[in-house]
Formats: sequence, structure tokens, C-alpha cells
Amino acid sequence: MPNDKDSSLDHAQSGEGRVLRNFILLILPWLSFQREMLAIMKKGIEDASHVRPIENLTSRELQALMMILDPSGKWRSLLDRDLEKKIEETYTKTFPKLASGSILFIEAQETLLASISDLLDKLRKDNKPNGYTSGKTTDKSD
Repeated sequence: MPNDKDSSLDHAQSGEGRVLRNFILLILPWLSFQREMLAIMKKGIEDASHVRPIENLTSRELQALMMILDPSGKWRSLLDRDLEKKIEETYTKTFPKLASGSILFIEAQETLLASISDLLDKLRKDNKPNGYTSGKTTDKSD
């Protein structure tokens, strides 16, 4: 009965291969979606008109937080009379650097996602079910 054992082993391997291929088929659209969202985020950060409202919001939130923590302004005036202006100036200088760092981080994610997508797509193509042969059918999802 060695043939039965071999056939059950082949069946288990083809079952595992099918699970892997199905998993890859489910993951590839999500990776594509994430790549598209990263491109949208990158474009939004690069467009200065989108960055300015975020910069203003966070600067004003910081000022509001300082007013909540020190409503009378005693602690802030002890440190420096122009503390809020200095914080705003510093923030204005650092925000573009933060945006630049965000763009670099997005580009790194895009590179990583492209590599993962290519690897999974290669695995998907190499791990076709037994019913598929390269001469009989063509894969239309390429």
C-alpha cells in the first residue's frame, strides 16, 4: 500500500498548496489597496495646501493645552514672556521636517509592499492547483 501513502501525501501537499494560494489571492488586493492609500497620503503631504491646515490645527491645539494647564499664564511667563511665539516659530520650522520624514517613511513602506506583493504573486503563480497546466489555461489575473 505504498501508493496509498504517496497519494495521501500528494493530497495533503496539494491541499496545503491550495490554502497558500487562496491566502495569497486574498492578501494581494489588500496590499494593492494599501499601496494606493500610501500614494494618496504621500500626495497629500507633498501638497503644501494640505499641510498648512494640519500645521495650524496642531499649533492651536498646543496653545489650547498650554492655556488649560496654565490658565493664568504664571508658569509660562516665568519661563519666558514670548514662550508661545517661540514654540510657534519652532513648530513652523520643524513641521516641514516632520512632513519630509513622513514622506520618506511612506516611500519605505511602498518599497516594502511592492517587494511583498511581487513575492506573493510569484508564489501564487508557482503554486497552481493540479488542474492547471501552463499549456491548457491562461491566468487572467496577471
